[in-house]
Amino acid sequence: AGGGCSLPGSGKTLMPGEGYEGVAKFVLDLMTSYGLNACPPLLVGVGIATSIDTAAAMSKKALMRPVSSKAENEKAAYMEQLLEDGINALHIGPQGMGGDKSVMGVNIEHGSRHPSVISVAVNVGCWNHRRGHVVFDKDGKYEILSHKGVTF
Repeated sequence: AGGGCSLPGSGKTLMPGEGYEGVAKFVLDLMTSYGLNACPPLLVGVGIATSIDTAAAMSKKALMRPVSSKAENEKAAYMEQLLEDGINALHIGPQGMGGDKSVMGVNIEHGSRHPSVISVAVNVGCWNHRRGHVVFDKDGKYEILSHKGVTF
């Protein structure tokens, strides 16, 4: 990601009592403050873990999931939907001009954590978020699986 869609990127370790409600508040506060400048509709990656560095890596990993995918964990999938609905309810809209569709999706990746801490990180991809699939062998040769005929 780069440019405007990097503006909402942030992380925080929450107080134990804030729990997952605190995660939702953190994500929604970021989108309220910076989502307008991040070239919406957005893809929002959320990482939840014990430490900020792990949560940040997980939020980037979440961005690499297909847009229409849902978390395997039912509770995480439910939270993805709640956050997507909440961000869309902000009515930021495409290119910040207002409207019902502010996000293409919210993807959550989570790891094990200690009960006394919950770290959350958010990274965002803008409307033209791209992903590809390249496989390298041990000799450095590669095959681009997602974009046939394209070479480096």
